[in-house]
Amino acid sequence: MEGRGRGGKVVVVLALALVLVSGATQSRAEEEEHRYASDFGVGVGAVFTNILYMPAKFVYATLGGVTGSFAYVLTGLNMDIAKSVWVPSLGGTYVVTPSMLKGEDRIYFSGTTQPKHYAAREEDLASSSHKRDDDGY
Repeated sequence: MEGRGRGGKVVVVLALALVLVSGATQSRAEEEEHRYASDFGVGVGAVFTNILYMPAKFVYATLGGVTGSFAYVLTGLNMDIAKSVWVPSLGGTYVVTPSMLKGEDRIYFSGTTQPKHYAAREEDLASSSHKRDDDGY
């Protein structure tokens, strides 16, 4: 009789484990479904955000490029003045991504608001790919 009692306990434990595993699998499936729906919603939000954001950024960059060029010519080819217009207007974020809408990444409309580590990384990339002399050329 003791053998049957032990076997019954094993069956009960296995049944309980099966119920717990199936419940965990079901909740995991619901979490994945919710995550996919959330990711889809954020992706659609990014598309509609870019419908307005990208043309505005393009106009801002174009006007900044033209204005910087006029400033360069009108100041006697002073590159510092031109760069002070070009960097803010031509830099920054051109496309809004879902991670930006989630708050994981930042959106920089203007180039001067970028963190210093971006500027340092760009300088490292430029110096490693091209050897420049003192003039920057």
